[in-house]
Amino acid sequence: MKKIVTLIIIIAAVCMGNAKAGNVTFSPATFTANDQVTLTVDVSGTPLAGATEAYIWIFSNTTGGTAKDGVTTNTSWTNSPDAAKMVAAGTNKWSFTFIGATLFQQTPGELKDFGFLVKAKDGSKQTPDFKPFFFDPLVFTPSLMRIFPAKVDVTDAVTMYYERTLATTTDGQRMTPVNVVVTGLDENGNQVGNPVTIAVKVVATQIWAGSIIPSDNFVPTAGHKLTSFKYKFNGTLPDTSGNPTTVSSAETTVTFTAMK
Repeated sequence: MKKIVTLIIIIAAVCMGNAKAGNVTFSPATFTANDQVTLTVDVSGTPLAGATEAYIWIFSNTTGGTAKDGVTTNTSWTNSPDAAKMVAAGTNKWSFTFIGATLFQQTPGELKDFGFLVKAKDGSKQTPDFKPFFFDPLVFTPSLMRIFPAKVDVTDAVTMYYERTLATTTDGQRMTPVNVVVTGLDENGNQVGNPVTIAVKVVATQIWAGSIIPSDNFVPTAGHKLTSFKYKFNGTLPDTSGNPTTVSSAETTVTFTAMK
């Protein structure tokens, strides 16, 4: 009986240690299989605590689908390559940057999630598995106003769309968009520079679009950052006499995602 109690205590201690071990964060916080992402893991409380170097062992689809090892990282358990070496990010913290579709050589449609562990180069020490971490699906969701790509950094070309068939107001359903007005915002929500007016064009039946590269048009003052933008579509519709009158859509705000 004493041996059983002792074994239970040991198992409980191990489970508690594993539960506490490994605080994992991501930058950006959400990402698709096509996005570059940096993971940072705290290995305090694991056999890798206090290590002077660390290597990642990473694998895809832990919850289903075709599972694959990281092509450039998981080449040899007893001799991890430089491609698997992690970057020091603080006391007992290590980072690794990758693009899922590239690392696993799988399409975004094939990739659901991934897991990883941190190890010594020769495999003599390792952390528990950290998993699962899910990729955002590359799914198109129609909406009245949307942007492409769905996540943008300040230097990305972003296209804003207005799909009239999805309007819920009479004016919105009748409006013919002419331009889209874009306003840059800093971290305090203050306007950066002057709003930019962009002519739009028909890109599909009942869909209009206009594009911009935010960093080319909005330069924040010293000590501030361009963190988001808002946009609205302006257009015309005939009044009761058949004359064109100006109308506008609601305004939508987009927050930039730091991709690197």
